[in-house]
Amino acid sequence: MIIRKRGGAAPSLARVLRGLAWVTIASGSFLLALPVFVSVESAFTQWSGERELAQAARISRETIVGRRPSALVNRPSPRTGSVLGKFQVPRLELSYVVLEGTDNRTLDKSIGHVAGTARIGEPVNIGIAGHRNTHFRKLEWIRRGDEVVLSGSAGEYRYHVEWVRLFDPDDLEVLNPEHGPAVTLVTCFPFEYVGSAPLRFVVRALPDESTRARLRSAPTTGAEKPVEE
Repeated sequence: MIIRKRGGAAPSLARVLRGLAWVTIASGSFLLALPVFVSVESAFTQWSGERELAQAARISRETIVGRRPSALVNRPSPRTGSVLGKFQVPRLELSYVVLEGTDNRTLDKSIGHVAGTARIGEPVNIGIAGHRNTHFRKLEWIRRGDEVVLSGSAGEYRYHVEWVRLFDPDDLEVLNPEHGPAVTLVTCFPFEYVGSAPLRFVVRALPDESTRARLRSAPTTGAEKPVEE
């Protein structure tokens, strides 16, 4: 007796095996491609997110000091954007020229002297402002005792940080001249805040003994005399 196999069984089995092979290859390719896709998608999300944050920061321009301190409001100021001196915090490796004014165009270039406050070399309270996401970004890590150096046409003046505090944006009392001789640094807070920050980060620095002695004999042009200690 001769037994013959049906002719259609072998081709059907081959097609099934080929189909399974393609499914296996496709599944393997998907599993290999998935981590790559996740990485690319994550990188794109980070890139586009940073662009959105940068755009938001540009749109929401912060006004660090809203108006001039009233005590010296009638005092004539140098031309906005003019160079008044140099500012340094050696430990934080901060070193910038000080420009006149706190408008956004000036603070895009460097840190700015608060109009109406004392100037470098005067024995009163000197106000200096900067943007938290550019020139004053490292100010977040300043601490008591850090040296602040101001240089002007009359020489170099050294101060040391006395305290760091938070204030409301409209609280300009920190810039009053009677707090001098001192340097008061102002920026917005929190540093990582998106949009217009709700608080002001204020640093007060007082002169060392050598600088204090020099300032005692300095003129107080257009400013109130400091309180004697």
